[in-house]
Amino acid sequence: MEKVFIDIRNENEWIKKYFNNKDFASIDELLNVVEELDSEIERLKEEIEDIKKDVEDNYKPISHYDEYGISESDFH
Repeated sequence: MEKVFIDIRNENEWIKKYFNNKDFASIDELLNVVEELDSEIERLKEEIEDIKKDVEDNYKPISHYDEYGISESDFH
């Protein structure tokens, strides 16, 4: 089976960072990069959801009075 290569010499910098010191990348190599990036996106989405859930479960908004340890009635 023949491999198809793409000339990446004139492409933007983000694609070049995945193919250091290469002038050409095969379609298979490009697809591998896409797959890795997709996996990373999914991992980061899960991490964001975990952080949101943690905040929702463990933190509550507090008033400025509570934040500074003073009583609201002191100002009325």
